[in-house]
Amino acid sequence: MSNRNLNVFILNDDASTAGKLRKYLKHRFGNHLKVSMFFNSRSCLSMLDNHVDLVVVDDNLHEGTDSGRPGIDVLKQIKDQHPSTEVIILSTNEDVGTKIDALKSGARDYILNKRGAFHQVRMIIDQTINQPIRYLVAEYGVRTFVIVFLLLWGLLGFISWLALKFWKNHLV
Repeated sequence: MSNRNLNVFILNDDASTAGKLRKYLKHRFGNHLKVSMFFNSRSCLSMLDNHVDLVVVDDNLHEGTDSGRPGIDVLKQIKDQHPSTEVIILSTNEDVGTKIDALKSGARDYILNKRGAFHQVRMIIDQTINQPIRYLVAEYGVRTFVIVFLLLWGLLGFISWLALKFWKNHLV
């Protein structure tokens, strides 16, 4: 694992589910993960900034209304404000159309809240932690990443050329 800690938000109106997911992730990742729980979208969105790496959103948030608020609406708000923040929808809705809508709206994944769901979230976090290039691109943009990458390769090539030239003169 890298030394960079991931900042994860869990947005779920069911405190039991949110608490179990938090406990599961903290047990697996320990200090490599900072997990914050939110029980309504307003508080989650107000705390969201560019330093949040991942938000796990419940698909149907009951926030004091009978109808609830779709997690896809929250996903769209998150992506509008912070496009580099990854979002996972955790849902009991098996409708394929809803899953496609979530993925088209920018969700990293749409996971059915069944047996093995927490493991799937863990696997996504594992992939994220083990892909530091993804963080560099998200933090600085593709253009800057490519420029820095090419400059470093050029510098490495120049150093290699100097070393070979120096050794060649001393070997003969």
